[in-house]
Amino acid sequence: MFKKIIIIFISSLLAIVFFEFFLKYSPYEYGIVPVEYHKKIGIWHKKEFESYKISECYKTKYMFDEQGVTKNIYDYDSTKKDVIILGDSLVEAIMVKNENIINNSLAKEFIGNYNFLNYALSSSGPTQEYITLIEEAKLDNAKYVIQFIDLEGDIQDVDSRDLNSLGRPKVRMRFDSLNKFTVIPPREPTLYDIFGDLIGDYQIYFFIRSSIYHFRDNILSKPTKGVLTRKEQRILDRNITLEKVLSIEEQKVLNQNWLNLKGAIFQTNKYIKSNSSDIKYKLIVTSENQKNKMILKRFLDEQNIEFLFLIEAANSMNLQIKYFECDNHWTDETHINIAKIVKKTRFIN
Repeated sequence: MFKKIIIIFISSLLAIVFFEFFLKYSPYEYGIVPVEYHKKIGIWHKKEFESYKISECYKTKYMFDEQGVTKNIYDYDSTKKDVIILGDSLVEAIMVKNENIINNSLAKEFIGNYNFLNYALSSSGPTQEYITLIEEAKLDNAKYVIQFIDLEGDIQDVDSRDLNSLGRPKVRMRFDSLNKFTVIPPREPTLYDIFGDLIGDYQIYFFIRSSIYHFRDNILSKPTKGVLTRKEQRILDRNITLEKVLSIEEQKVLNQNWLNLKGAIFQTNKYIKSNSSDIKYKLIVTSENQKNKMILKRFLDEQNIEFLFLIEAANSMNLQIKYFECDNHWTDETHINIAKIVKKTRFIN
């Protein structure tokens, strides 16, 4: 009996190893996990790392440098000033060809006048980006800090309630006022996290995860005609946040989220100015909700923070802001166009 167990164990192990090689060197490659645990932020990119981001509408090789930031197409030049870029997965953009990601598109537009450093991180909001700025970025040589705000998404991402039951650890901040806040550190890694990190270095991880998601969304859910998919419902919920009639409890949560969002922007500006009054902090805002935009505009005007509404700027220049159909992230063309907008509007001089 013991001998049979050993044979089964060895056979299973060999099968997994051969299947891993098959996934890696076949058209069915899935890629591996690009992040690891960070005790201050929750997760951060693996350093000196490259892999593929693969979906039904792209297969793109992405690269992080020795700091864990998106790799530049040029060598860092200490004689030139830095432009620090903050944002979420739209700006991190591992599904976009490296030479087209916003930091490299900007470098091409400005012909190497600055070092553009992309500290964007998937699943982050302004509160996490504030901690990222403190923990990972260096402002000694900076002239600009440019933060991308995906407004409707960020209103949700700054929610300070604990939503980490199965997701990756994430630092959070809860504001009582613009100047009074509590940093909620990332939870300690669980066995689930440790196991995920262990197998996340192998192709089979994404194969298993994709299989589970496919089973959940297409077999258990059984979508019917006229019923929104999970992704469509999430997008709809995000876009109508202030258009629907909110319950008293929902309004309290929304008000707190707005305070967290404003607080994170306020503290980011304060931190930057405490390092140097010569560093310019600017926002590029994406939103299609007029009420949201007016709320944010009033706050930014009060704080004398310069900003640009991206969609309006793109429309005025007959440039398009496009998204990949399969996951709603900005396309290569969009990153290139944003760099053109920044140059033409003299948002960076």
